[in-house]
Amino acid sequence: MPSLYEKVVSVIEKDPDNRTDFDCQELIGWFRNKSPLFLSLKQDILKDVIRHCVFEKKGQDDVIIKQGENGDRLYIILKGKVSIYVYHDKENEQEIRQHVERVCSKVKLERSALGQHVWTSGDGQTVGEIALIKEDCIRTASVVVDTNSELLVIDRALYNRSVRDVLEKEFREKTEFVESNPLFEQWTSRQRKAMAISLKSDTFQYGCRLTKQRQEVDNVYFIRSGEAEVIVDQGSHRNQYPELWAEMERLLPELLPPNYGMNYSPYETLKRKRIAHRQYPMCLLGANEIVGALELVIGLPTFIETCTVTRSSEILVLSKANYQRLFHRRSAARAVDMLKDTLCMRLFLYIHRSQLSDAYAPFLKYLTIKLRDTESLKLLKSKHKRRTGNGDKEFLYYGFYEYSRLEKHDQGLVKLMKVLDIHYMGLDSFLPELETSTRVLMELEKQMKDWKHRSRGGGGQTEGSSKETQSTRRAQTANNGTRQKKKYVVEALNEPPKLEAFLRSKTTL
Repeated sequence: MPSLYEKVVSVIEKDPDNRTDFDCQELIGWFRNKSPLFLSLKQDILKDVIRHCVFEKKGQDDVIIKQGENGDRLYIILKGKVSIYVYHDKENEQEIRQHVERVCSKVKLERSALGQHVWTSGDGQTVGEIALIKEDCIRTASVVVDTNSELLVIDRALYNRSVRDVLEKEFREKTEFVESNPLFEQWTSRQRKAMAISLKSDTFQYGCRLTKQRQEVDNVYFIRSGEAEVIVDQGSHRNQYPELWAEMERLLPELLPPNYGMNYSPYETLKRKRIAHRQYPMCLLGANEIVGALELVIGLPTFIETCTVTRSSEILVLSKANYQRLFHRRSAARAVDMLKDTLCMRLFLYIHRSQLSDAYAPFLKYLTIKLRDTESLKLLKSKHKRRTGNGDKEFLYYGFYEYSRLEKHDQGLVKLMKVLDIHYMGLDSFLPELETSTRVLMELEKQMKDWKHRSRGGGGQTEGSSKETQSTRRAQTANNGTRQKKKYVVEALNEPPKLEAFLRSKTTL
């Protein structure tokens, strides 16, 4: 007995005049489940698509769309995979089209010559729709078949009377999101248009995971609507990022907990391991928040957190390749800076939540320093390299860095010179590094205090005025006979420096 898919293929392989109403009606449910594009279509319109669509088979390395050419059809992948490439070394569309034609005319296809790989589409996904939505009908990317694939083809005439409204509405919503987001306000219209084209719209239901800790970073997620919970297992960070952890131990050992590297009994070791690998809920993220950006900004290979949708959410997905293509350029520097500020505020929240749960959070602090104070880390690294050949370093079995006798001597010398009020910067190659590490940690502590002050609603007030305001507020609360529950607040992209009440924490200040 043939499978349902074989029955679908047997119907759409026929000439449109030979496809009966009964056959088309019977396949409506299968088509709705196969592609999100058909979910909202009326039954009569979907039946029209089934009757008049075209079925095509393509082999590996077949180029079904060429960047720069005019487009008059879109493809829905029934089976197989295709890769999307964008060539952006030339600005002129005619030059791009000629370059792509030369590459495709060769006997053996050289994919790298088609540009940067930005996306891979699989079963049920749509490609080639942008040219039909745009007025100039120019293809914005090249599409190459990865494995033997079976495609459903919709031409312009069928597109105009069936799925046009659905696709144009989706593209309009993505464009409005990009235009209204302050992250992209300094971008040119061409860059914003490229961003809107690169975003893929998707709906995630309750319990779906956007990211999983230790999973390879592949996408960035923009939350259009809905809510997602962030959970972090800090005990896994040492094994998850061994190189960064070793760098933290070498440059800023002060971040590590006092009992780090100590020997414990087997029972105590097991007990501490269970506590260390406890998963901590950090916060709930709402509209206009970004998931997965921290990893790409810093350059982490895997996700640092697990993010799970807590209710039906509309998500815009940007692939890692598209992020690198759009953000790794000089014109996007301001957007990256805004992103770093927002991510720092979120890390401050994570650190604060960890401290409430008696977790030390050294790695989260180090990531915050990497975002906020890269120049100081560069100085620390350069000073460490300068001392590499001195032979004055000692390492314990656990890789923990211990100051040599020479460094201890320098530390005592620094204290003495401070007492004597002598300017010591630059007197010795070791002294600036000791001063730099101290300054970095003090700066982190100051930023944490500022964040806590702002999250309590202190704004730009001084410490004294803030205390007066808090005492006045407590008095008013007592007179009214109500208790106000405060929630954590972090900066968001849509309205800095405050985030609205949708970002909540289970612990009140």
